[in-house]
Amino acid sequence: MRPQRRPPAAGGPPGGRPPQRREEGGEVALDCIKQGYNVTSCVVLKLLEWMRVKRGDDAKLPRFSREAAVGLRNFAVDTAAVARYLEAVDRELRSQFPLVLRLTVETETPLAVHLRNPYMPLEIGLAWHPVFNAPYIPATALKGALRAGARRGACGLPPADLFGNVGREGALVVTDALPTSSAAVEPDVITPHYKEPDVRETEAKPTPLVFPVVKPGATFDFFAASRSVEARCAEEVYGLIKEALAEGLGAKTRLGYGIVELRQAPRRP
Repeated sequence: MRPQRRPPAAGGPPGGRPPQRREEGGEVALDCIKQGYNVTSCVVLKLLEWMRVKRGDDAKLPRFSREAAVGLRNFAVDTAAVARYLEAVDRELRSQFPLVLRLTVETETPLAVHLRNPYMPLEIGLAWHPVFNAPYIPATALKGALRAGARRGACGLPPADLFGNVGREGALVVTDALPTSSAAVEPDVITPHYKEPDVRETEAKPTPLVFPVVKPGATFDFFAASRSVEARCAEEVYGLIKEALAEGLGAKTRLGYGIVELRQAPRRP
């Protein structure tokens, strides 16, 4: 009989190597899901190892996704590197655009974005920045949410002219939103109860799906800028963006995900 072991404390011993998981049929260590390692590369590598050493149900993607999502809960974002980049972007935008808004979104509920991210091969994925090695909100997701949520225009321009549409660029440039808080990820779970067709209630075999989300209270900064909208319209544009994002951001908004609060980030000296 295999001896029972007490589960390790979250994060492992201070200064020590994170504990490895040992399973029958081989060993898979998810110890590279941490700052200093490229998380997406780690997930791809460990998935290949997982499939090589596991057998039967243990080899299935949902089980691996559960392990990876739980491992990400202690991930710490390198906010210093992000801050330096945001300051550089701020300076460059203000040297070229008459209207520049630096905005902060704070998540009030879990945020799920890019669930089918091909670079994060999990059952349910999460947008992960390839350079800053951190969760982020892609500009495409932000601008799509703004275009869908805008009920009015600003500074005499209708929403279609501000945010663009298929084949036509809008007047507003929107950047990726990068994390400004260190702890940004937590595991969440959904449980599809009836995956089998015509199944009786007592015969259903629900399978919980554990997946990573941006946790409530995480903050992200992004920029909205324009060459054609004047600086005097800044407050009006800010109000429009705030109203549009009140509709929700990312996936599963009808289930309460993606509720965010928008505010203007303070100017740095």
